[in-house]
Amino acid sequence: MKVATTLAGTLMLVSALSLAQTSVKPVRWAEGAPDTTSEVKNDTKVEGLKAGDVHIFVSLAEVKETEYNRVWIQLANHGNAPLSFDPQAAILLNGDKVVKAEVPDKAAKSIQKVGEAKSQELSSAHCNLMQSGYKQSSSACQPTNTQVQMGKQIAQFSSQQAQWVRDNGLTQKEIAAGQEAQGAIVFKKDKKAADYILRIPVGSQVLEFPLSAQNKAPSY
Repeated sequence: MKVATTLAGTLMLVSALSLAQTSVKPVRWAEGAPDTTSEVKNDTKVEGLKAGDVHIFVSLAEVKETEYNRVWIQLANHGNAPLSFDPQAAILLNGDKVVKAEVPDKAAKSIQKVGEAKSQELSSAHCNLMQSGYKQSSSACQPTNTQVQMGKQIAQFSSQQAQWVRDNGLTQKEIAAGQEAQGAIVFKKDKKAADYILRIPVGSQVLEFPLSAQNKAPSY
């Protein structure tokens, strides 16, 4: 009976802690509000927020010619203790729709794979249909020099974008007192322009930022 009572008490404590974590009231950025800043850099809006010992700046832009957006984060810990930060816990809210953060290496592999597939498509033979009764020449099945060159450019650019995501993608870490971290959190694009709320846990706080994206599909 004593064991059962102890177990029940433990479960109640875990449940209470879980409830406390999920009921944290978010601190939301608002234009003109105290402890917030706003500026435009390279045609991208940068929103800044001070929340206790946390100073954070965020901006959203596309990873060009890919299926991804990136939220650039600059996060400073002005407290006296380490600050836990898990970028994979960040989400974009679009009404009832939730867009989860992507693992940087997984997103990079997807970007490179799509680019290589398109490059291969352009560089492969494209046979032209001939009028009935005429023998098709082998030259009609050859890609043009323009197609070959374009295929190489797409493969190269996709590789560069994939490497950028690998080099700049944020991963889970402890930010030491007086230190800062910066980098990108990558999200899959929606199929049309959208207004989002970025929700991101930092230490014991949950921070929110209103962000907008054009969600342009790749042109190739």
